Amino acid sequence: MKRILNLPPWQSVGLFAAIVFGIYLVIAVTFQARGGSQSSLSGVAGIAAWAVLAVAFVAYLNAWRRRPNAAERLVTRYLTENRVVVDWLGRPVKVELPERIGRGASNDAIQMPVTARASGPLGSGEAHLTLARVSGAWEVLDAELDRNGRVVSLSADK
Repeated sequence: MKRILNLPPWQSVGLFAAIVFGIYLVIAVTFQARGGSQSSLSGVAGIAAWAVLAVAFVAYLNAWRRRPNAAERLVTRYLTENRVVVDWLGRPVKVELPERIGRGASNDAIQMPVTARASGPLGSGEAHLTLARVSGAWEVLDAELDRNGRVVSLSADK
């Protein structure tokens, strides 16, 4: 069930629509076999269509709320574009953040440590970054990659 909930919105809406209209097909065949009225069958089709639209709205609203914030985008971009990370892990680099990075007020000066899991064709590692936001924009102060106990600094070379 968790895997279905983590699908992209267009896939989850498509899956739900396929299920709803599969059920509608069974109902339509049953109505036709029993000589049911077309008006009641069109009412069922309307309800099914509205249900699919409601699920689409909720799925896309949820995806919009879950989109990565500026700090998460910075971490992902920093690790995927860093030459040392690409040399150690290969390209493409996939970045996973174990938890969301708090947004905070836009005018707050914040410094926070972030741990991200980076993986590529040559292996995986754990990146430890120190992010700071002083004037509204996030920046990476310090970064290092830990792969199998070997630690390399990422800050000197980007």
